[in-house]
Amino acid sequence: MVSNMKLKFDKYWGNPENINLVMFLAIVLDPRYKMGYVKFSLKFFYDAQTVTRVTLLIEQTLNRLYVVYGGGLKPKDNTSSSHQRRTFLSNFIKHQEEHSVLESCNEVEKYLGDENVSPLEPSFDILLWWKVNSTKYNILAMIARDVLAVPVSSVASEQAFSTGGRILDPYRSSLNPKTVNYLICTQSWLKGANEGVSLEVAEEEEDAELGKISLRNTVEVKCMTPSLT
Repeated sequence: MVSNMKLKFDKYWGNPENINLVMFLAIVLDPRYKMGYVKFSLKFFYDAQTVTRVTLLIEQTLNRLYVVYGGGLKPKDNTSSSHQRRTFLSNFIKHQEEHSVLESCNEVEKYLGDENVSPLEPSFDILLWWKVNSTKYNILAMIARDVLAVPVSSVASEQAFSTGGRILDPYRSSLNPKTVNYLICTQSWLKGANEGVSLEVAEEEEDAELGKISLRNTVEVKCMTPSLT
């Protein structure tokens, strides 16, 4: 078992080139941890050179995402009416737009340089935090919205759409396809019928039904027993 666990670990974490960067991006986009937590955690698994290479790859990936997401944001043209285009006012507006673009280009650096939120905050809501700070980090907020929506694991979805493994085990491997189909359908029907019923209520109903059966059997036995008097 230990050998299998080691092979599984090496498959996903042994080679840094095979690591899914979305997991690291989700940590970096958490204002409680950011890049410092990633570097701190990687030191326990890899040497200093590997840590530097992985963190650099994460930063490059985040910057590339920033460029892609920011490509659709263009400065608004506030001088639509030709009669309002005066030289001084047009230059001032152009200066403002260029200044705002330059500021937005530093969102990643500003975010990583800002102070972290305390990790001990008990009621911290990361989605709410990004919603509130979306005006400050406009493009990063869009990236965080998509990255944080990615499931951490595919196990839940695989279990939801693949019940064959729970029907076919070493003792049922000789079942024919029709029987397996009947078992899966019956399981689905039973699950749907029990939705919304708590375990305690189900147990009480079962106990009550067993009590009725026991009482009925007792009465039948008494009625069938001949009188000795």
